[in-house]
Amino acid sequence: MTKLLEEAIAALTKLRESEQDGIATLILEEIASKKRVQEASDKSQLQLGQQAEEALEEFLQDDAKTPASEKKPFGTCG
Repeated sequence: MTKLLEEAIAALTKLRESEQDGIATLILEEIASKKRVQEASDKSQLQLGQQAEEALEEFLQDDAKTPASEKKPFGTCG
């Protein structure tokens, strides 16, 4: 536990029980919110990785179907 958190808890112990419960609720809600955001971010990253893999696979399949005579050198346009 950090020194700042220890100071905050020490200050909380001086408050009335109802105030302590109110602040505890706020802290727990904030922690739950951060957890939900992290889980959503993790899920988003996983989905993005899957989409990238699917796009690469589709590209490679399409490329394999194209005859070599129709393929353009990398970096050329048109």
